[in-house]
Amino acid sequence: MPKQFLLNPDGTVPVNVNVEALLEAGIPLVMPTPMPREPGMVAVEKDPVQDDAGVWHQVWVLEPAPPPEDVVE
Repeated sequence: MPKQFLLNPDGTVPVNVNVEALLEAGIPLVMPTPMPREPGMVAVEKDPVQDDAGVWHQVWVLEPAPPPEDVVE
């Protein structure tokens, strides 16, 4: 996954962040999205996607959870 910088949930930049340095380094400012939850599944973060307005969004996909490991005592 490429480097990314998550914004605050409301789309604002956290205090004391050098936005120019991030942009110069090619690091996109990404709007966070809620992590989905579903029984038997795990949320995996994927590369962010850019919408038609140029805004980057965090992307999650649900994948089947691995089977529980047997505990040997």
